[in-house]
Amino acid sequence: MSRSGYRGTAAVTVCTISFFAGMVAAIELGCERSPPPQPIPRKSAASGLATPPPEESPSAVAGTAAVPGKAAVPPTPAPRSESPASSSAASWVKQPETLSAGAPSAVPSGWIIPDEQPAHAVAQAGERSEAPASQAAPPPATFVPAVPTMNVQGELPKQAERGLPKAVVSEAAPGEALPNPLRGGGRPKGQLPSSPIETSSASSPPPLQPAAVIPAAQSQTPAGSSSGFKRRLERPPFDPIKENGQFFVGWTKPQVALVFTGRQDGYFEPCGCAGKERMKGGLSRRHTMIRQLREQGWPLVVMDVGGLIKGFGKQTEVKFQVTVDALRVIGYEAINLGHNDLRLPAPLLLSVVAPVGQQQSEFVSANVALFDFSADQWMSRYRVVEAGGKRVGITAVLGKSYQQEIRNPDLAFMDPEEALAKIVPQLKSQADILVLLADAADEEAFTLVKKFPEFNVLATTDGPAEPPGSPRFVPDTKTLLVRVGEKGMAAAVLGFYDNPDQPVAYQRVILDSRYPDSPEMKQMMVTYQNQLETLGLAGLEIRPVPHPRREIQGDYVGSEKCANCHEKSYLIWKKSGHAKAWDTLKNLDPPRTFDPECISCHVTGWHPTRYFPYISGFLSERETPQLIDVGCESCHGPGGEHVAAEMGSDIERQRRAAQAMIVTKEEAENSEVHNCRNCHDLDNSPDFDFAKYWPLVEHYEKE
Repeated sequence: MSRSGYRGTAAVTVCTISFFAGMVAAIELGCERSPPPQPIPRKSAASGLATPPPEESPSAVAGTAAVPGKAAVPPTPAPRSESPASSSAASWVKQPETLSAGAPSAVPSGWIIPDEQPAHAVAQAGERSEAPASQAAPPPATFVPAVPTMNVQGELPKQAERGLPKAVVSEAAPGEALPNPLRGGGRPKGQLPSSPIETSSASSPPPLQPAAVIPAAQSQTPAGSSSGFKRRLERPPFDPIKENGQFFVGWTKPQVALVFTGRQDGYFEPCGCAGKERMKGGLSRRHTMIRQLREQGWPLVVMDVGGLIKGFGKQTEVKFQVTVDALRVIGYEAINLGHNDLRLPAPLLLSVVAPVGQQQSEFVSANVALFDFSADQWMSRYRVVEAGGKRVGITAVLGKSYQQEIRNPDLAFMDPEEALAKIVPQLKSQADILVLLADAADEEAFTLVKKFPEFNVLATTDGPAEPPGSPRFVPDTKTLLVRVGEKGMAAAVLGFYDNPDQPVAYQRVILDSRYPDSPEMKQMMVTYQNQLETLGLAGLEIRPVPHPRREIQGDYVGSEKCANCHEKSYLIWKKSGHAKAWDTLKNLDPPRTFDPECISCHVTGWHPTRYFPYISGFLSERETPQLIDVGCESCHGPGGEHVAAEMGSDIERQRRAAQAMIVTKEEAENSEVHNCRNCHDLDNSPDFDFAKYWPLVEHYEKE
């Protein structure tokens, strides 16, 4: 809940890839597959770390391919494109003679070729750059990874934007849903670049160490999951490899690999009722991915740039605690607290971020302290982690603009530049690779790394909904820019190699259903759901509120009260997915029947996007069994006054009460209160198309 950020002039293969955000948003987007690049030898950087290509040196995106567990087919040499020499250093591009209609062969993905000059203007992904004939070189006999396109602005190429189809009816959402920290109700924010899937060539052979290609399980459908409405259009089985490509193809074991995540925004797991196999994200899949890398013997340093939760209230606090416990189980070395995290009560932050035993806290910040910088013994100003013979120095900052939004007197802030000025000299003397985690707007984060060019990597919370498919550099610097996307749908991995010619590899990892659930994370979810059940609505500080039309429509009475007079309409409802909504939650493993974020759209008498009940609305299956499922009153509003009026003899009262219950097709599609998209949003109903779904529940009554 992948799209392509690359378009070449050679033959392309057009595909459709579903984007699910998860607890993730989903949208159908088009993509194009293009031929991979052919590298030309370049001078290596003295530092051994990645440096960008020189000005006006675009290079083609390297993708991922191949079926896991199968040997790659030997590649076919491809002709090299040539162009007249220019004043700037040459880039490269190659065109395979044909593109296979089946699963693509393996090519290295996301390699960075060093150069001695910084990039001031690098062409956008998808533009072809051709090498002068004088710099053409024969394919090397040994493994030479492909070279990615690098857009120093870190934005989706215009070519890819033009390739995105217009939203279908279900995505347009003319009637805006009420704001909600987890349920977006609309299109994901930001641009949506993606890794292309490419073929191998003579210069990009299959990996030398097949074991380094990380295997992944095929799509899994959780037992007991429900898809809500019965689909009228059959969809082909979901294949995550086909949809999002293969990852880490062509990689050999790195000296050290840095794994970046962030902007989880409270999505502990992929959210949605339309089939988890098509969703993206979740800590369970993330844990499996990281575990697979470790099982391959890769030395990892795992870090989070911030944004674990979003929203407020007791449930958010519980989720924050469980999430931090989960990150510790996964084995995170560094965690930054984002601006939404820092809105939590200071005592809770203290209890969660405090080190476990004698260990140093995983939480790190150069310019945020609990209570006072001189007294804060719980958060580190920076960390140095050794892995694979490399020392990785990590610090983090909170942007000044975000500091102004936080009203927490128990927190102390410092200007990011002032804080880094004290820390960077220490990091530089202790570490080989310097990383800055920034919960800040791009403009502010970029200014910091220009002020402190010692940082080799900047990871930021700003940027598109998914990380780009190819690496970026901060403009006018040699600092690699890492995006993490939103809702925990993806991770970004940088592999560092002891090879001055090929020092760094990059891979965006979409956390799709190829990664099976982690038993440990599943147990975390069980613990979380048990806590919600124990607390109940009262413990979660959730109180029923009056329905805004209570004086007109009365209280909730349940769908069975409608059956006597509205038999045909009742039967239409009974056959719909709305009448089975509660079973969807009961059949999940673990069940979500005590989770307000889930039950709000599966019962009658709740605000669908604010996670609270109305007075006389659903409380629990035991207390209010007549209000399970998405009943008649979920769309029409409370029916108590209508039922009471019909039991009496006041004709005018009956007319008013009946009129208040009417919901027109136009209201269902466009209004704020009755809008179907309040629940059928991109997270939970990615295939929702009002024009197709409306006939499934459409019903009319004679006067």
